[in-house]
Amino acid sequence: MNLLSIVIFCFLLIIAINTLLNFLNWNKTKIQISNDEQLTILIPARNEESNIKRCIESIDISNDLIKEIIVLDDNSEDRTWLILEEISKINKKLTIKRGLKKPDGWSGKSYACYQLSKFPSTNWILFIDADTELKNKAPEKLLSYSIDNNVSMLSAWPQIEMKSISEKLLMPLLNFIVFTTFPAIYAKKSNMPSLGLAHGACILFNKKIYEDISGHELVKDSLFEDTDLAKKWRSNNQVSACINGLNIIKVRMYTSFKDIWLGFEKNSYPAFKNDIYFFSFQIFNFLFFSFPVILMPLHLLKIYENNLLFLSGLLILFLRILLSIKFRHPIWSSFFHVVAETVFLLISLSSFIKYNFLSGIKWKSRKYGK
Repeated sequence: MNLLSIVIFCFLLIIAINTLLNFLNWNKTKIQISNDEQLTILIPARNEESNIKRCIESIDISNDLIKEIIVLDDNSEDRTWLILEEISKINKKLTIKRGLKKPDGWSGKSYACYQLSKFPSTNWILFIDADTELKNKAPEKLLSYSIDNNVSMLSAWPQIEMKSISEKLLMPLLNFIVFTTFPAIYAKKSNMPSLGLAHGACILFNKKIYEDISGHELVKDSLFEDTDLAKKWRSNNQVSACINGLNIIKVRMYTSFKDIWLGFEKNSYPAFKNDIYFFSFQIFNFLFFSFPVILMPLHLLKIYENNLLFLSGLLILFLRILLSIKFRHPIWSSFFHVVAETVFLLISLSSFIKYNFLSGIKWKSRKYGK
């Protein structure tokens, strides 16, 4: 146990240094240059009747930078199309398209984005999700960063909006896992494919390069298409980047515990290339990010005393609080870290079982899995 304690503590010190660097350098994006380019905003929408109006209304149509907004209704089974028709009567930049039936071998979102990419005439295309809201000068910030830094695929990591207790309890763990382990500074300087990162809620592409390397067709069967595409982009010797999007875009990813479960269940197992990677990550995550926190009460009660593991637990809570401050999460959720980790472990195991033994899972009336 002493050796394990030393390994865990040393690893968490490295993680703490990386997190601190991310905390200090993951800054909001500013408009850096002016340009004469225009872009098209592309929105895939499937069963988004509760979100689509708010999303489109967040776009400043008086902005000359935005040439057009194209929404593809991806075979919705609710009132999405009817709402879009009403909005299009007063929004002259809005064009709505009906999506084709998804072919075998494609994920729903990748195929919707692939179809959308065929319509714009601008040099730049900005994909946003239907449950997002753009913030002031968002297109300018994205486009100026891309041009100034010669980036042809740019994702903005959004502000994650949380309203319900289950959202506030569970959703902060996403940013914790990403920004404790992802070396944002090194990824900015290096174009290694393994360091590709993107959030599908907001991705800007140079359209010509997107077409030249086949865009979403590169990840047509992926349910983790955003980051997979960033890695493929870099593999094709193109530059991708992921930037702080707190002042660019916000998204309420899920609205209930059930939505959180199904949303992450859809991605948890497919995010890994094989079973070995999947189970290795689960063991790694438990040992380094849960085990020390679980043992903290035992140390305080003198049932099992281990100073290094106790310090490791304190370090994890410190990093949770630090990232909560950075990303505007409720700080109280940091103290329920083990609860959130346990829920996501159960989601991951459920994802593994359903994909391999129960014919997959349903997401927005589509089934994914073996």
